[in-house]
Amino acid sequence: MTALLTAVLAFGALAGCTSTQTGGNPTPAPTNGTGQTSSDPTSGESPSGLSIAKYLSKPCDTLKPDQVTTLGSVRAGVAGTNVLGPECTWRGQDPIKNSTYEVSVTENKDFDSRVEGVKTNGVFIDKKIDDVRVVSTDGTDGGMYCLTMIQVSKTDSVTVQIAGATDERATKKPCPETERVAQLIITNLRG
Repeated sequence: MTALLTAVLAFGALAGCTSTQTGGNPTPAPTNGTGQTSSDPTSGESPSGLSIAKYLSKPCDTLKPDQVTTLGSVRAGVAGTNVLGPECTWRGQDPIKNSTYEVSVTENKDFDSRVEGVKTNGVFIDKKIDDVRVVSTDGTDGGMYCLTMIQVSKTDSVTVQIAGATDERATKKPCPETERVAQLIITNLRG
C-alpha cells in the first residue's frame, strides 16, 4: 500500500504542477512503452454525452453496486479527496489476495497536459474505448500498478488506478483491468 500511495502522490504532484495549454495541433500518435504504436485519438473535444457533474460530490457512485462486485473481494468504497479531486477507494479484503482500486474525478485540469507528463513512462498506451480517449500508464512495467485516465472533456477526467494483489497478478493484468473498469465508468458517465 505504501508503494501505491507513493505512486499516487508522485503522479498527483505531477498532475498538480501541470500548466494549462490552449490551441495547438494534435501530434502523431506516440509509441507506448511496449513498442506498440497507439491509436490516434482526438483531444480537446468533449465526447458526446459524458459528464462528471454528479460524481464530484459522490465519487463512489462512479461504479454501480453490480459493477463493484466485478472488482472481486473488496471492502465498501470510501470517499475522500486527493490532488486529482474527489476519490473513492475500494480496498482489497486481503492485500495479498485482493487488488485495491481507486477512482478519482478531476475537474479543471488540462487533460493533454496530464498526458504530456506521463508520455515517457515505461508503459504508455493512448487509445479509445467506446469512442472515448483513454490513456493507460505506469512508471515501470505495468506488472503491479496501472493508471487509466478517461477524457471527459478538455479539462475534466476520471482516473482509475489499481494496486494489483500478488495472488491476482496472473489473472488480472493491471492495465487491461483498469481499462475494463474505465469502460464501465464510461457507460455510467453517459447515463
